[in-house]
Amino acid sequence: EDLKKAERRKVLEDPLAQVARLDVSYKIPPGNTTDWYALYVLGEILSTGQSSRLYQSLVRDKQVAVQVGAGTFERRGPSLFLVDVFVTPGKDPKEVEKPVIDELERLKTELVTDAELQKVRMAVKRSKVEQLQGTLYRPQALGEYAVFYNDPNVINTGNDKVMNITKEQIRNGVRTYVTANNRTVLTTIPKPKPAGGAQ
Repeated sequence: EDLKKAERRKVLEDPLAQVARLDVSYKIPPGNTTDWYALYVLGEILSTGQSSRLYQSLVRDKQVAVQVGAGTFERRGPSLFLVDVFVTPGKDPKEVEKPVIDELERLKTELVTDAELQKVRMAVKRSKVEQLQGTLYRPQALGEYAVFYNDPNVINTGNDKVMNITKEQIRNGVRTYVTANNRTVLTTIPKPKPAGGAQ
């Protein structure tokens, strides 16, 4: 399927939502491709831990978000790169959207840092050890990889591919897929309670 030709936007009211949520997503290639791994690594850099870019910017500095996440959704066909942000009560989701998109745009010219890449590589090494110790994870992952990619060995090669992603591959992935006409912006807002109704 071709990349989408225009940005799509939607606002949903959710009676169960406690706070507003912003989802900014981009269509990307299937899992187990270089671009997919590059954007996976970018998601880790953007949102994992309190030193991550989006946490520092949105939660700590601007205080417009209470929680941020970013990463790839793996599917057999085209996947998604998604940034999701839970908006601080009383803040406008638009106050969150602009800094998210600004940060992504910056990555088209500025490379991520050695320290950021190193942090992701260390986390992969740690989680690989933990995953291999977990008995349930292995057969489940092997089964999925065999079905998805005809290759149960992706459980081993996937980590190596993550470890070998370069700053330039991340920048190329952002330039190719993180574009306005390939973007979907979904804003979910708490549905207002009816005034004066029965409790």
